[in-house]
Amino acid sequence: MQKIKSILFLPILWGISLFYFVIMLPVLLMNYKQAYIVPILWTKSVRWSLKFVGIKIVVTGLENLPKKQGYIVASKHQSAMETLLFHTMVPNVFYIFKRSLMCIPLAGLYALKTGCVPIDRAGGAKTMRIMLSKAQKNLNKGLNLVIFPEGTRTKPEEISPEYHPGVAFLYDHCKVPVVPVALNTGVFWPKNKIMKYPGTVQVHFLPPIQPGMEKRAFLKKLKDTIESEQEKLPTKWNSKEC
Repeated sequence: MQKIKSILFLPILWGISLFYFVIMLPVLLMNYKQAYIVPILWTKSVRWSLKFVGIKIVVTGLENLPKKQGYIVASKHQSAMETLLFHTMVPNVFYIFKRSLMCIPLAGLYALKTGCVPIDRAGGAKTMRIMLSKAQKNLNKGLNLVIFPEGTRTKPEEISPEYHPGVAFLYDHCKVPVVPVALNTGVFWPKNKIMKYPGTVQVHFLPPIQPGMEKRAFLKKLKDTIESEQEKLPTKWNSKEC
């Protein structure tokens, strides 16, 4: 039965996406505040639809989000799930994402309208300058950046790779707090698999790292903070918990 539900979840997800992306097209001609309604409604609907496959989400540590808007959230990355959830947990979110994702019909247009920053990963120093400049402008406007410092999804049981230095450059250049996030989404929505497993996803927002650290020291502290919290989270699906 769970396999059937997992297969049916895909058209449900596509249907939700198509509905909002098409019916809300006029907001692309409006301002940011009006356009931002689309990712809010879309991600809330996706989060609700996860109940169909038995997935619940428990979030702790939201009190660690700075009261002053314009900060960075640096999250563990295990699944496509978290890319669909942060709009429901953090206000005024924008992402830095690879330019190839702009090819996704309509989604790329909404991403640009709501402040997301597409980059060419092979662009070297020029890409870094553009990324830092656009991120700084958005943060100054009170938008909050969500970034995945691992650079790619890792399985829950995998040893995390070295975190990419891009997040350290953002931290150093923008001089804003960085909130680490640990999670175990990959247990229930595995990387590159259709199957979705029922259970409770845990998302932990940890105390922010304040600006002022040297880049390498910051990157080490960020990784140590996230990975030590990851050790407290389940890495295997347990059917008895369902």
